Amino acid sequence: MSVCRDDGSYAAGCQLKAGWRISRVNLEELQSVEISVLWHTEGKGDEDLGVHYFQRYDHSDLQSIQLKERNGIQCVLPASPLSYQGHLMQIHWKIRVRVFLADGREVVAEQPFYLVAHQPESNQELVVDSEVLEERLDAPQLRSIASKLPSVISRLRGRRSRS
Repeated sequence: MSVCRDDGSYAAGCQLKAGWRISRVNLEELQSVEISVLWHTEGKGDEDLGVHYFQRYDHSDLQSIQLKERNGIQCVLPASPLSYQGHLMQIHWKIRVRVFLADGREVVAEQPFYLVAHQPESNQELVVDSEVLEERLDAPQLRSIASKLPSVISRLRGRRSRS
C-alpha cells in the first residue's frame, strides 16, 4: 500500500490518492478484499471509529482486477476530525486493506496518514464536489439578505414595543 505524499499529510477537503496491490496470493485463494479510509480514537474513555470511504471487491469482482498491479484509491477527505496527538486522546487516520482468504483467514494491512487543516498556500488541490452537496439532505439553503430582512425587522420591532 502506498500514499502519494511522502510526508503522509493530507489537508481536509483535499483529494486523498493512494494505491494498493496484492502479491504472493493467487486469485483462487481470495474470497474478497475490502479497502477503507477510516479514523479511530485511542486514549481515555470510549474509543470511536468512523469509516469515511469503503469499497468491497467480491471474488467475482477480483477476477477483473490486476491484483499484482497498483490499484488506486481516491476520495475527498472530510473537514473533520483532524488528526490529533494529545496526552489523553489521539485521533488516527489510516487506509486499511483487508484480504479475506477462502480458507477463512484474514490479512490486514494499514497505512497511517495525517488529516490536517487546509492551508490556503498549500500545493494540494481543494476539491469541492457540487454533486455531493446537491445530494445532501441538509444542504445549505442560499437565501438573499433581502429575503431575511422582514423577519429581522419584525423581531426588532417586537423588542422595541416590549420596552
